[in-house]
Amino acid sequence: MGLPLPPEMSTVSGDQSVEELRCELAEAREQQTATAEILRVISSSPMHLQRAYAQIAASAARLCDAHDATIFRVDGNFLRRIASHGPTPQDATLPLKRELVTGRAVLDLRAIHVADVQADGKEYPVGRENALRLGHRTILTVPLIRGGQAIGVIAIRRTEVCRFTDRQIDLLKTFANQAVIAIENTRLFEAEQARTKELRESLEYQTATSDVLGIISRSPCELQPVFDGIVTTAQRLCEAYDASIVLRDGDRLKLKAHVGPIPMRAEWPLGNRGLVASRSVMDKTTIHVHDLAARGGEFPEGREDALKLGFRSILAVPLVLKGEGIGTMIVRRFEVRPFSDRQIALLATFADQAVIAIENTRLFEAEQASKRELQESLQYQTATAEVLSVISRSPSQLQPVLDAITQTVARLCQADYAHFRLLRDGAYHVASSNNYDPLTLKRLTPIAPRPGSITGRVALECKTVHLPGILTDATGDYSRQYGEIARTGLGVPLMKDGTAVGVIMLFRKTVRPFTERQIALINTFAEQALIAMENTRLFEDVQARTKELQTSLDRQTATAEVLGVISRSPSQTQPVFDAIVATAARLCHAE
Repeated sequence: MGLPLPPEMSTVSGDQSVEELRCELAEAREQQTATAEILRVISSSPMHLQRAYAQIAASAARLCDAHDATIFRVDGNFLRRIASHGPTPQDATLPLKRELVTGRAVLDLRAIHVADVQADGKEYPVGRENALRLGHRTILTVPLIRGGQAIGVIAIRRTEVCRFTDRQIDLLKTFANQAVIAIENTRLFEAEQARTKELRESLEYQTATSDVLGIISRSPCELQPVFDGIVTTAQRLCEAYDASIVLRDGDRLKLKAHVGPIPMRAEWPLGNRGLVASRSVMDKTTIHVHDLAARGGEFPEGREDALKLGFRSILAVPLVLKGEGIGTMIVRRFEVRPFSDRQIALLATFADQAVIAIENTRLFEAEQASKRELQESLQYQTATAEVLSVISRSPSQLQPVLDAITQTVARLCQADYAHFRLLRDGAYHVASSNNYDPLTLKRLTPIAPRPGSITGRVALECKTVHLPGILTDATGDYSRQYGEIARTGLGVPLMKDGTAVGVIMLFRKTVRPFTERQIALINTFAEQALIAMENTRLFEDVQARTKELQTSLDRQTATAEVLGVISRSPSQTQPVFDAIVATAARLCHAE
């Protein structure tokens, strides 16, 4: 007996099971395809993962039969939307609160499924308000968990009350895992980019520091190239609109280097604490103002400058040498954009380099000054020895000594004109000159010891007279007398027994004062001139006495000779007369 045919119902049921299996297979294939595509996008576009977020949201909405899907990322106390798909409106930012379904999913680290959020005001009051405002009813949220911590959430919604199936819930969890992979890839990529950027910045900073040190080594005696290099580099690496170096000069600050379009004061008082730069130098501290226009109470003058010139953020780093504030470095920005810690540290490095350059220049200048002083001393000693040599070679001649002194002081003291005057008959006559043209020399008439001329003033006051600015000197009107040839004058007296017996005069065509060492040198030569004059006087006295003694001897000898003739010729007068007239003619130099 054959088996009876199954009833019609069982045959239909069997057909339905096959159809369901086919649908499930097609659905599984579609899910696998979507998952594979998302993973392919994640692996192929590590720099552009926004596309992966968008595809996850689109696939979640389509495969879970939702009206929309949104992915949020945790940002402090907020959830910020990073991708969405679908026509239902969605807020860009949501508070991380338990009163929202998305917020509770993150806080509780679990999936939450609400059939009708509009009807669940007691459990989710804020979520209900949003649902009423945006028009959705059923919502499913799955947290994005990494390392036991929620880093975001994925949410799908329907505008009608229709619960999601278990398969759709499991599928959304799969998409949540994929979103975690994408976010983690983004984090790793951003971290790698940050490290690469940091290394690139470090290399750039080190290169810039090395470049500045190179400028310092190439310019040991020049500050300006160093300052220019520092401000140019600081402006570029600190992403500033301008950069400046300001140095202290007494009780003021003066601009030494500047680059950029924002105008900068040339100088201002150091003691003005209402300016950022002044306070930075006075307090020897770094001052960083994010918005100077908003800090009027603390920096009133600085705020006034900011409003007038249009800049907002400012950073000032002091230049400190041996515990003293000697200046500051300033960088500014038009917009409110604070400088980073790395930029502040970099500017501090540049400030230190500026201090190194300043100290190097000071040491170099001190060494050069010492060398110049030694060289000057050697020149002065050599010149003094030369003049003394002239004096020793010319004990009876004053003119060679005066000429040597006049030429030597003009050369060593870098004078354009020099002349030597001696007192004779109550006036000072030119005895020697250097570099005068004949017409000008002819106008150098004798000068009496009275006001009205530099020579007369020196002779009258019996002291050195130094006029750095002849035309502007308040002690006398010398413009008519010296205006054509000189702007700086110096007169040094030769003093003997309280009287100026001579004057050494030096002139420069420009306003360029003589140094103390040069004035001391001229006084030395004045003493040497006195020695020469005294030697000449003594020599002339000796010569006069010698001549007088010789004359007396000649006369005595002649008298003895005449007496001898008389004694040899007692009876003859003619030999006596001849001897007398011959001797008289010789001794009296008669013809």
